[in-house]
Amino acid sequence: MKILIIGYSVRHIACSAARAGHDVIAADLFCDLDLERCASRCIKIDQPENQAEAGELVGSLIKRYPADCVVLGPGMEEVSVAGARLLNNPREKAAQVSDKLWLSGWLESRGFPSIPTLPLSEVSTLRCSKACPLVVKPRKGAGGVGIELLESLAGTDAFDKSGDDLIVQRWMRGLPASVSVISDGKESVAISVNEQLIGEAFAGARGFRYCGNITPLMPDVSGLSSIAEEIVSELGLVGSNGVDLLLTGEGPVVVEVNPRFQGSLDAVELSTGLNVFSAHLSSFQGYLPERPLAKIAAGRAVIFAEKEITVQNLLKEPWITDIPRPGSVIKKDDPVASILVRGLCRDAVMDSLAGKAGELREKVGLKIRSLDHQERTL
Repeated sequence: MKILIIGYSVRHIACSAARAGHDVIAADLFCDLDLERCASRCIKIDQPENQAEAGELVGSLIKRYPADCVVLGPGMEEVSVAGARLLNNPREKAAQVSDKLWLSGWLESRGFPSIPTLPLSEVSTLRCSKACPLVVKPRKGAGGVGIELLESLAGTDAFDKSGDDLIVQRWMRGLPASVSVISDGKESVAISVNEQLIGEAFAGARGFRYCGNITPLMPDVSGLSSIAEEIVSELGLVGSNGVDLLLTGEGPVVVEVNPRFQGSLDAVELSTGLNVFSAHLSSFQGYLPERPLAKIAAGRAVIFAEKEITVQNLLKEPWITDIPRPGSVIKKDDPVASILVRGLCRDAVMDSLAGKAGELREKVGLKIRSLDHQERTL
């Protein structure tokens, strides 16, 4: 099949589709070298300013590059599409589920363990002591961008509380995890439980910035797959979706649901041998995969730049992906490239990711950070 994939960054989706034997046309903000290699055509686009501009861009690409199916990747999931077979959750459903305030209320009403969430404008009604740490985050957003940790209620005074685009939650300590799920709109199958890497110093990530995954979660925590399957099924989602959780001392807590392909795709495929795009495509035809077993541990780390750099040389190492073109200018706090590795266990994968991060940073002229990584906490 000819598949048109459009998003801010679609290399992981496009390469999975190409490995499944499809003819891929890909359009994203970077058109990285490995995306160009797996796609029959690669189109570099500019980031749209708003939804209307995004809709016009998607519409023009669909007309210019006819395909059997269209997949909207990160940043484009809420665009309205006409005149094409779309392999996504319905726009209205994706918009609703991506709304963290709506989702919190839905989770609570269904009895799922979740974090109490309020609009920032109602922070004074939050039941906690003045010294209680809080998290302020965008009501809509991804990748941990724009999240701030505050030591107390007083810290919220620095924010504009007149709008409805920010939410506030009580901060909780725990291990970040995710469950990758394939669903047909009624039933769901969890294909992997993953450890999430957040704010790792070796990756140049700050704060709550998402910077990768290790698959599978070791040791596996009983019940996570069932929780995620139940949530995705009750929401009526279809295709590849993700459920993010925090593993606390009192048990798992649901953080958010991502109605789209996740950044964990590479590690899931390396670990299980399952082609995620094929499973995604089959789900729209009513077919779900068997739950796969992890054959080996695998990990992906996204490396960020702490300063603006220009990539001088071609990065040829086989463990580097999302490969920028020589001459590319990487702005501060933007991703440089990703690292993919496999190992016999979680710690071996983590050590390999940290070590290769040092090699990559040296190649592109970034300071070599400590190879230490965050301690896992529960």
